[in-house]
Amino acid sequence: MKKNSGNPLRTMGLVGTLGLEVVVFTLIGVWVGRKLDAVWGTQPVMMAVCVLTGLVLGFVSAALTLRSFMD
Repeated sequence: MKKNSGNPLRTMGLVGTLGLEVVVFTLIGVWVGRKLDAVWGTQPVMMAVCVLTGLVLGFVSAALTLRSFMD
């Protein structure tokens, strides 16, 4: 962690990246879920499933990004 500490701009960039990853994956989940609901006629079900999947993928991606930042 020593090589990445002490630079506030780098830390701000990391925080922005982590938040953006979660938001982007969640929005992709909403879009895919709405499309699947329109095709299959299962109005709220697929959107809920895809949003939860997007959240999980977003947090996993953020954790991997944080891990690479810490190394």
